[in-house]
Amino acid sequence: MSPFSIFSRKKPSRRFSSFYSDWSKTLTETHLPLLRNSLSSAASSTVISTNVDLILRHLVSYYEALDLAADSNTISYLLFPTWRNSLETPFLFLGDIHPYLLTNLLRSYIDRENQDSDYEDSLDMSPLKIVNAWKDPSDELVTRIDQIECTMRLMVPVLMDRVRKTQRGFVSRVSENWVSSYQSGKKKTATGALSSPVDVTEAAKEEMEELVSVFVDANRLRKSVITEIVGATNEHQGALFLEGLCQFLVGFKDQILLQDFELVALP
Repeated sequence: MSPFSIFSRKKPSRRFSSFYSDWSKTLTETHLPLLRNSLSSAASSTVISTNVDLILRHLVSYYEALDLAADSNTISYLLFPTWRNSLETPFLFLGDIHPYLLTNLLRSYIDRENQDSDYEDSLDMSPLKIVNAWKDPSDELVTRIDQIECTMRLMVPVLMDRVRKTQRGFVSRVSENWVSSYQSGKKKTATGALSSPVDVTEAAKEEMEELVSVFVDANRLRKSVITEIVGATNEHQGALFLEGLCQFLVGFKDQILLQDFELVALP
């Protein structure tokens, strides 16, 4: 059975929650431990590259699954996922992690390696190639990071503008229909006929279809950034980047951290 067949119109929030839970469990209990083990041992570059590919495919498959699940009936659940906890919500952009997080994470590795000796001390038990993975990054890598960030600075505002235009159009159409329906209703009431409710179905349908398109494009941007970062780095850098990204995603599930956060958030 295809993993995408779990999505249906019946109680979609539960379906998505179950899918995300299973996906996170596989990432946490299977792929991430394999990657960490290869980084902390004298594993060959081939083994590291294999584990990098496994995690990369796992991340991409998540966005592909969401794309296939997105339609006018499910998009509201995908854009505002109820299966995300209060720690995750501030980092979301159109339903999932903000693309800026990806390059910021990459920059943090380079900055820490070249400015903070404590970071190197934390990798003392790792092979030398891992310890020195981010020291003196190549000009080619720095240039590629700049290009990726430039693309995001162009794309993110465009996506947000499309959402704003869609919302404005929807509100405008509903308002116009509401006034027309109200005036028509007054005339019908005067003649003894019952007024009809505002019909916003068509306006809502068009809005949902555009939001689906925006959501898919946002996922395409996320997939592209992750893939391009891994492609621009060597196997050790790519492995450390994906380990950091996965740890970031897994960290949201830490119940002690979540409880502390929610206690602090209480008035």
